[in-house]
Amino acid sequence: IFGGKEINKMFGLKKDIHYIIVVGCGFLGAYLAGKLSEEEYSVTVIDKDKSSFNKLPTYFGGYVLNRDVNDAGALLEAGVQKAYVVIAVTGNDVLNMFVSEVAKDIYHVEHVFASLYDQKRTDVYQALGIKTLCSSDLWLDAFKKEVIL
Repeated sequence: IFGGKEINKMFGLKKDIHYIIVVGCGFLGAYLAGKLSEEEYSVTVIDKDKSSFNKLPTYFGGYVLNRDVNDAGALLEAGVQKAYVVIAVTGNDVLNMFVSEVAKDIYHVEHVFASLYDQKRTDVYQALGIKTLCSSDLWLDAFKKEVIL
């Protein structure tokens, strides 16, 4: 009765390659959301602290959702089922892992990235197939490029 395209639309299975969800609106989340919005991606930022949205640049053209992502319903409200990318950059590694796992394994988001503060958790994230960025690793890499160890 229905073609594949209609069924995908009906059940929210079609991914929008221009739709990105950023979880956490600290300085990093606000910066990423602003830059991605500037590059004409459709961006939704989720944060439980309403005042954190003040960090977004004035040119931010996306959406904000004032919700706590400990409640997985927040991701649904943000439209995770159509997201092509989810970036978890809260200040909490465990919360970043939770958000990443839900996005990746339940909603089949193709590209999931998480900020990682405690380097000891790198192996866990890698085992789960979550791409991470650890600031201490970035600092070390930058240092090595400048000063040969």
